[in-house]
Amino acid sequence: MFTANEKELMMRNELRVIEEMKQLMECSEDDGLRWRGTKTDLVEMVHILWESELLRDDDGLPVTFRELLLRCCRVLHTAVPRNPASYLAQARQCKGMRRMPLLLRYKYIGKYISDYIV
Repeated sequence: MFTANEKELMMRNELRVIEEMKQLMECSEDDGLRWRGTKTDLVEMVHILWESELLRDDDGLPVTFRELLLRCCRVLHTAVPRNPASYLAQARQCKGMRRMPLLLRYKYIGKYISDYIV
């Protein structure tokens, strides 16, 4: 399916997504950031951050996916998807068909989170 080089690239890009998403979560609505990418990419990036379990609440528990998505959409002034699970399913279903996985597309188009934000 994926070559060893592609797997390594995807791991490096996943770490970069996590770091950039953590920085994004520190931003404020007042910063005036706007999302230019697809909702599918946004939901997938938030999901990558959520899976890392790096962000914790006041009780030391991992922040829920829903909380991360709400915060991210608020900071980026974009509507919260009604059914984020369908966006994730769509992202997984399309991989390898018409669209490459998000973490592999970074290699070819040079897109990082900061490129999606104005």
